[in-house]
Amino acid sequence: MARPVAPIPWRLPLLAAAAAILLASPVLANPKHKQSLKRYYGSELSDGLFNCATCHDVPKDFAGGLNIEQPPHNAFGKRLAEVGDALDAAGDPSDIFLRFKKVADEDADGDGVANELEIVAGANPGVAGEKPAPAALASAQKRREAFQKRYLWDPFNPVKRPDMPAVAEPALAAFVASGNPVDAFIAREHELRGLRPRPEAPKHILLRRVYLDLVGLPPTPAELQAFLDDASPDAYEKVVERLLASPQYGERWGRHFMDIWRYSDWAGWTGGNQIRDSQPHVWRWRDWIIESLSADKTYDRMVLEMLAGDEIAPEDPETLRATGYLVRNYKMLSRETWMQDVVDHTARAFLGVTMKCAMCHDHMYDPISQEDYYRFRAIFEPHQVRTDRIPGRPDPKTDGLVRAYDADPAVATYLFERGDDRKPVKDKPIPPGVPAILKGPPYQPEAVPLPLLAYAPHKRAFVVEEDLAAAGQAIEKAREAKGAAEKAGKDTALPELDFAVAERRQASLAATVEIEKFEDAGKKEAEPQKWEELARAVLVAQRQLALAEAQRGKLAAQQALDAAKTAAQAAERKAAEKPDDAALKAAAEKAKAALADLEKKLAAAEMALEAAQKAADEPATTNYAKRQAPSYPATSSGRRTALARWIADRQNPLAARVAVNHVWLRHFGTALVPTVFDFGNNGQPPTHPALLDYLAAEFMEPSLALSPSPLAGEGRGGGPRWTKAESGNSARPWSLKHLHRLIVTSRTYRQSSTGDAANQAIDPDNVFLWRANSRRLEAELVRDGVLYVGGSLDLTRGGPDIDHAQGLSVPRRSLYFRHAAEKQMTFLKLFDAAAVTECYRRKESIVPQQALAMANSELTLHQSRKLARRLTSEAATSAGAFVAAAFLHVLSRPATDTEKAECLAFLTEQEKLLADNKTKLGGSTAELSDVAKPAEDVALRARENLVHVLLNHHDFVTVR
Repeated sequence: MARPVAPIPWRLPLLAAAAAILLASPVLANPKHKQSLKRYYGSELSDGLFNCATCHDVPKDFAGGLNIEQPPHNAFGKRLAEVGDALDAAGDPSDIFLRFKKVADEDADGDGVANELEIVAGANPGVAGEKPAPAALASAQKRREAFQKRYLWDPFNPVKRPDMPAVAEPALAAFVASGNPVDAFIAREHELRGLRPRPEAPKHILLRRVYLDLVGLPPTPAELQAFLDDASPDAYEKVVERLLASPQYGERWGRHFMDIWRYSDWAGWTGGNQIRDSQPHVWRWRDWIIESLSADKTYDRMVLEMLAGDEIAPEDPETLRATGYLVRNYKMLSRETWMQDVVDHTARAFLGVTMKCAMCHDHMYDPISQEDYYRFRAIFEPHQVRTDRIPGRPDPKTDGLVRAYDADPAVATYLFERGDDRKPVKDKPIPPGVPAILKGPPYQPEAVPLPLLAYAPHKRAFVVEEDLAAAGQAIEKAREAKGAAEKAGKDTALPELDFAVAERRQASLAATVEIEKFEDAGKKEAEPQKWEELARAVLVAQRQLALAEAQRGKLAAQQALDAAKTAAQAAERKAAEKPDDAALKAAAEKAKAALADLEKKLAAAEMALEAAQKAADEPATTNYAKRQAPSYPATSSGRRTALARWIADRQNPLAARVAVNHVWLRHFGTALVPTVFDFGNNGQPPTHPALLDYLAAEFMEPSLALSPSPLAGEGRGGGPRWTKAESGNSARPWSLKHLHRLIVTSRTYRQSSTGDAANQAIDPDNVFLWRANSRRLEAELVRDGVLYVGGSLDLTRGGPDIDHAQGLSVPRRSLYFRHAAEKQMTFLKLFDAAAVTECYRRKESIVPQQALAMANSELTLHQSRKLARRLTSEAATSAGAFVAAAFLHVLSRPATDTEKAECLAFLTEQEKLLADNKTKLGGSTAELSDVAKPAEDVALRARENLVHVLLNHHDFVTVR
């Protein structure tokens, strides 16, 4: 389908899987151009044209393959190649979309029908013998006219804000009355297809939907009643604002972005000091995500802090947490895999393109070369991971701030021949850069000089203060030990030397810190005599410490040797008394060997003391020893800062589109671009391209604001209207809360999820959103919801990851539990929790184990009992009142008359059954703190069972 090219030298061991897939096809075209044909014509391209025969003369015996020349072009393919050559010769863009457009009205095969009309009619435009029938042509002509008016969408071109479409059909006027652009674009698709949107969902369903979407928890009965009672035009909008301001919003959407950014706690074991993925203490990145979202930190700033927080705010521990994004990819045993992950997933998460295959060869579908891959990799090549001390925690292994930094700012990157890291092409270092196809602003990294405390963290004030305080505490501890020995009448020689060592260590540290401060203030050159005086004082203090340590070492060695001599003599006597006892003989030999070893140690200690004494007696110089501390570069490459700014630039074609698509997916259950991490040629085109671009433009450059002026709106008696923002009234660029507000206040979002036969016949998959999608709650919301309605959920925010094995006993929100390879809560895994490796889009399964978990787990049983007892004790003395309260608490809706009758009958039957078998049943009191067993009282126990049934109701685990 393209101009002839030389065969690609494939490396089969690396690409066996890809080859197997490709060889399964009967014929092979250039995969990039084949996919482009599908993307350009979309639903107008018949399956029969989605193959290489559309552009090539394919022999009947052609079996495809990877190492063969392409078959010759047919008339249509030849014309595409000619146009491409002409554009290349003129120095003009020659992408395949442009070529399709240029030859659309031509007749390549000379059969009297334009190329594009033949394609729409399902005939091959390069084969004269495949001319469509007149009836097919008439139908195709209408479809072609609509096709030519479509919104042309290219993910690799910068985002332009399309005009909001007008809707002529009066029946859709109310749907677009609020001025929300979401509704305008959706209504236009409805109008074109003869669809009718569903009415607004009932208030209780809508409230539960928006609560679960924005904060991940259902509304309480009081919150539901307040909303039902609020007749003001902006009642719903007020709820939205309150939820967006809730701290639970950051937790709810934090988990979503943890999916996209591949959050993982460390997976490893300490016995071998191994770390497979991520790092200990990476939970601080999780807390940064939650806090940033709650504060509505702009998306572009979040990208900048995650990719380059160490360069833009090198002394700010709050910002440094964000680089946990890079820490998450850490692999102790494979730097290569680490680098592959950071390249692949940065491209997928922020840009929606796949780059991994370009590690071995030019991308098969997108115009990304192998050199592009290694340029992108070079951006990350210098970085490493370190753990800094935090106040109050002197041991970073116990607790610390894990963050990224550039360990080698000048490190070279080489292209690996066919992706094999054993074969670097070292004669051609690859400079850092971004794929040219993604356009955007120039990528221009500049080195970043770091402040002192960023590359010398041991000089931070709290570190110095804590180290000096620890030295002082060591003196007090040594003094106490010496006093205890004196009081007990024991030998005090060693405790006295311990005390001397502690004192001199503190003096040495204080002197070293003093000269460090002097030097760091730039006074060494200004006051050389003062510096020499301080340097000599430091050296004297260090020599005195070394002398005290040597004295202590000799005494300790002498005492150990004396004790060993006594032990060896005793062992020899016992062996002599029983010469035939092999064990006693072995013990004597062992004691003798230990004695010889200690004699050597004493000799070494004596030599060390002699050297220390000699050094102490020599005149002091200025050649003091620096404090031992990790050494880090004073300059960072600036490569990651330049990348982050390039990604979040207004001219980048993908960043805003990808972010909007992810947010849309999590509100509607379906994405505008179904392949959420692949916007390229191998992905699927957007269902609503103009809407996606409008939202992306609005995300980057907000122009709308929600005005309080009322309007006459169907289903709610009026409400605020979206209008052009006035000066000072617009949202901040890249505000996620603005995007949420726009989406959830739309009529599209507020539709009922009920069906409609006429719409169903036209759009059975609800691609064009004529109703809301019902969807299963994510795993975390199922667990959190059970605890929340039971009154047990602990809303404490943040902190270290909690052992995943405690998920049924610790009532914290689910996102705070350990999430790592082989370290995931079983309950969450049953309900399709995020995969650790990657989870750009959650899967949704229906398996029996889910129902069994809800029916049998102690989580649901305990919370059923707790809620039933609380409702009974608060007000629900009658069975009818209890049923009503239970429905409101568990399902956030009133029970229907049929449900009330069934539940009352259930309670009666349960009470009788339990009473008849009371002697066989164990139970507990009705205390809220004692829910390990069901209640003894049969009426209360029946109520506990009813609540348990409601927790297993499909409405509890479903968003409608």
